[in-house]
Amino acid sequence: METLLGFTIEALRLIPLILAFYIPALMGVALIRERGEGYRFKAALVFLAGFGGIVTLQLLLRSVSTLQILETIGLSLVQIAVALLCAGLTVYKLAD
Repeated sequence: METLLGFTIEALRLIPLILAFYIPALMGVALIRERGEGYRFKAALVFLAGFGGIVTLQLLLRSVSTLQILETIGLSLVQIAVALLCAGLTVYKLAD
């Protein structure tokens, strides 16, 4: 029971940053899906600026050691993947 509770608490700690990553993910996915091939570069810039800015701020505020930096980047990649999945589903549903 404690293991399940610990897992739930850790999952809930990830949600605020997933929501922060969701904003640039939604903008980038909308640019790619709605505007076509010519907007891939703009979407890449949105992803880079949005995700890069949030991860950089996280690293500046939290990280002290190399292990913490790797942990922050790893968790950020998982959160970015979830945000991209949610943004893809949202844009797909809005386009229909």
